[in-house]
Amino acid sequence: MKRLLFVAFLTMMALGSLPAPAEGAERPRVAALRGESPIRLDGVLEERDWERAPPITGFQLIEVREGEAPSESTDVRVLFSDTHVYFGIRCANRGVGPVRASLAPRDQILEDDHISIHLDTYRDFRRAYIFGVNPYGVQLDGILDGGDPDFSWDAVWDAEAYRGPDGWTAEVAIPLRSLRFPSEGGVWGLWFRRQITKNDEVCSWPLYRKDVGGDIMLQAGDLEGLEGLRGGGRMELQPYAASTRASTRFASGVGLGEWSTDNDAHAGLDLRYALTSTLTANATVNPDYSQVEADALQIDVNQRFPLFFPEKRPFFLEGAETYNTLFTLVHTRRIANPAYGGKLAGKLGRWRLGAIAVRDDGGGSTEGIGGRSDGSPWNPGYFTIGRATYDVGESGNVGVLVTDHATDPLASRLSVAGREPSATRNTMVSVDGKLRLSKHLFVVSQIAGSHSRADTLESGSGERRTTFSDYLATGAAWWQDGTRFALAYQDYMGPDFRADAGFLERVDNHNTGYEAQWTFRPENRWLRFVQPTSNGNFIRDTRGAIQEERIAGAIEWGFQKQTFVETRVAHLDERWLSRVYDRWRYILSVENSLWRPLSVEVGITLEDGIFYASTDSASFLGWQEYYSLEATARPSPRLTSEIAVGRSRFSRERGGAEVYDVWILGAKTTFQFTRRLYMRLYPQYDTDTDHLDGDGLLAYVVHPGSVLYFGINGDLDKVGSRHRTTGRTFFFKVSYVFQG
Repeated sequence: MKRLLFVAFLTMMALGSLPAPAEGAERPRVAALRGESPIRLDGVLEERDWERAPPITGFQLIEVREGEAPSESTDVRVLFSDTHVYFGIRCANRGVGPVRASLAPRDQILEDDHISIHLDTYRDFRRAYIFGVNPYGVQLDGILDGGDPDFSWDAVWDAEAYRGPDGWTAEVAIPLRSLRFPSEGGVWGLWFRRQITKNDEVCSWPLYRKDVGGDIMLQAGDLEGLEGLRGGGRMELQPYAASTRASTRFASGVGLGEWSTDNDAHAGLDLRYALTSTLTANATVNPDYSQVEADALQIDVNQRFPLFFPEKRPFFLEGAETYNTLFTLVHTRRIANPAYGGKLAGKLGRWRLGAIAVRDDGGGSTEGIGGRSDGSPWNPGYFTIGRATYDVGESGNVGVLVTDHATDPLASRLSVAGREPSATRNTMVSVDGKLRLSKHLFVVSQIAGSHSRADTLESGSGERRTTFSDYLATGAAWWQDGTRFALAYQDYMGPDFRADAGFLERVDNHNTGYEAQWTFRPENRWLRFVQPTSNGNFIRDTRGAIQEERIAGAIEWGFQKQTFVETRVAHLDERWLSRVYDRWRYILSVENSLWRPLSVEVGITLEDGIFYASTDSASFLGWQEYYSLEATARPSPRLTSEIAVGRSRFSRERGGAEVYDVWILGAKTTFQFTRRLYMRLYPQYDTDTDHLDGDGLLAYVVHPGSVLYFGINGDLDKVGSRHRTTGRTFFFKVSYVFQG
């Protein structure tokens, strides 16, 4: 571990002498205007200050006919005061067909007409806040951090919209207290993206050219005139109160047990304090880390690797992008039952910093943490995570990540009989970096080491201590322009590498892989693009034995009228236990969202599948079929239903005897009474367990953090010949954000 820390220090020192991000010679510049009178937020741009502010126009298409003018015009104006930045937006809709939008839940407007504002407040050309709005005033916010946007981040801000005969207008008011920015800076990066759904168009200002490569904000404009702004209040308090009544009863094949009821009522307080204009600390007392959003069911039959469930708890979502590396070494759902905690997030100059310290009362899954894990639940303990990255060049950085997890000492487990792990500690240190060597050439690398200790009690022999260490390493290089993409990578992960805070499908492997892609854009009456792709990887264990070899070819077709088709064929040689199985896989997926009331995505996978039994004699190569249907129905602007159907069927051979046939079905239906008040029903059914789960939620959301929830959950299991209720839960939660 000391050696890894020394390497990290030398890397930081060496890269610290590299030049700062380059200034774009042709970067467009616009000025924000200080308002002279208050803005009444109603979506109508009638205040005199909007007429005084210079308009931002000249949006250009970035999807379909790149660089051309879109079918509808857009202009945006920017005002600011001592407390807010305001955006006045006019989106014309003079062509045939109405705007396509709904009174949808927050963040659920990606398929609507909408416009999004990207603010690079540090002007580091990497990271941007995203604030979006649709014609109904429904808000969208997130973080753009080099890759795909992350819409799990939420902020307190306001927007209103007005729909007229010639289009729609919107006013957006972003409190400075909701942003982090250098107090000495007066220029922010600015980029707009508008989606015109009826014409299948996406346009932007400034134009984003795909052949330039690198992070999107490298091609943004500059918003000037913001000198002297301050973040406003430095403290935010969020008290909450919650109450839960849960009743359960055991179900056997022939009958039901007695009801057991548990009542829980608690309250707590979250504190957020701005240490500087760019660095924020959070602390919490008796926190409520429960998630209101239910996890979607996944098929858990004949699965070789553990299932991954995304994080949905707000405390962990804010700043989550800080901890991203090439491997998922931080997966905060490992912290299943936090008792109290704190965190730090922000930026100091070219350094981006993050830290989390949490007491966990245990019970979380250990599947997928790496070496020597038996999947048993955690004991209570502490998670500590720290991350620091340093910006290098235009799109590069170098970073260090440290995680530590320690469970309670032996003294708390002396009553355990026999042999049982009673205290463990895992420490992991990682160094990673990304550099842009030329306009189109990028390289990334990462090396990490882990040290683990397990103390156990054995009857009659006292305490026994076991320690083990290992490392992982990876390197990749890729070439990317607007037409071609080529990637090559090499990974190594030792058999005893372990990351208690992370998610690893498997360890003990060398993985060599590649991907090559070429995009053709005929832009004719029927076809937008054709994208052939080839990819493969070759996995050996650390002793050189084959684990998997995969070669795949695919063609993705982008048709006009919002229709996409992908065809894929792959050949795999996969080892399970001591045998290598020869497999073929065939995939077809079709997606269409042209018709506003119903968008559909269908997937079909047919393959030679392995039945993963515990012995070679019980395992065999059969025929596997996966079918999926995801549909979003919008029968009215207030009603949205997200329907998901999945089926996994396994046979001894193609057309032969069936081994299993499992379905999962869900329909998350939301009715929006107003933008703040909504009701959601979410039934899900799993045919493998004959289990029906039903969730109901009535919610009033003023802003993220200022909420009122009332929810009901019911569980039904098959008892005898019919389904009976085996669990029911009622919960209530109220919280409010005070800013000062």
